[in-house]
Formats: sequence, C-alpha cells, structure tokens
Amino acid sequence: MQGDPQVLSYLDRYLSIELTGYKQYLLHAGLCRDAGLNKLADKQHAYSEEEFSHSGRLLARLLFLQGVPGMQDVRQIEVKTEVEAQLQLDQALVSQAIDLLREAVACCTTVGDAVSRELFQEMLADEEQHLHWASTQLALLGKMGAANYLQSQM
Repeated sequence: MQGDPQVLSYLDRYLSIELTGYKQYLLHAGLCRDAGLNKLADKQHAYSEEEFSHSGRLLARLLFLQGVPGMQDVRQIEVKTEVEAQLQLDQALVSQAIDLLREAVACCTTVGDAVSRELFQEMLADEEQHLHWASTQLALLGKMGAANYLQSQM
C-alpha cells in the first residue's frame, strides 16, 4: 500500500526523534544508575524502552506504506552529567516531538490516513505524559534544591 508522501515524511521524522530519545534516555539511565540515583535511572530506562517500542511500530508502519526510513537522521546525543541538564534535554526533545506529532495528526486527518493518525495520537498522549513528568521533576528540583532532589532519587 502506497502511503501519502507527507505522512511518510512525518513517520520518518518522528522515527528519528524516537531513536534519538531511545539513545538519550538510555544514556541518562546509565549515568543516573552510575551516580546511585536508582529511582531516576529506572524511570529513564522505562522511557528508553518505550521509545524503542515506538520506533519499532513507526518503522513497521513506514515500511507498510512503502516508505524508506532515513535512519541515518538520528541526532547526536549530548552527554550531560548534571541531572538538571539531562531533564532539560529530555524536556526539549519531548517538546519537539509533541509539536511534530500535532502536525502529523492534522496531516493524517487531511489526507484521510486514519491508521497513521491513530498511531500518532497514541504516541502524542505518551509524549504529553513524559513532558508532564520531566516538567514536574524540574520544578521539584527547583523547589527542593539539587541536594534534596538527588537524595530523593537514590
């Protein structure tokens, strides 16, 4: 089945964001675990696994619609050892994902691709939850101070 070129582009662009997120959250989980922040490491690892799962679903849809994935477009990961900087990177990536997903949903509605729209809507809900979590963590870090926040994540 041949997919709409715009939808294929959104699938490919979002696949790039998901693969970037997978690597970024996996790195953050490892850095947190190495620092003894096991609670935060577990959460970051769970987000990494979610992004990996999303990537597989996006890739399957892209291939089904006879698209060609541009998997070389995965972004370079910044290595930040400070938890606040990690959370800010996560928040920025998730915000980009949300913007792209909202555009993708509108595009799918316009071209009549209900299956891709549903996939994008499901992932949009996940990204909104992730943004809420990251924003909450940054707010807590600001209110509690770095030392208290980090202690709560041990």
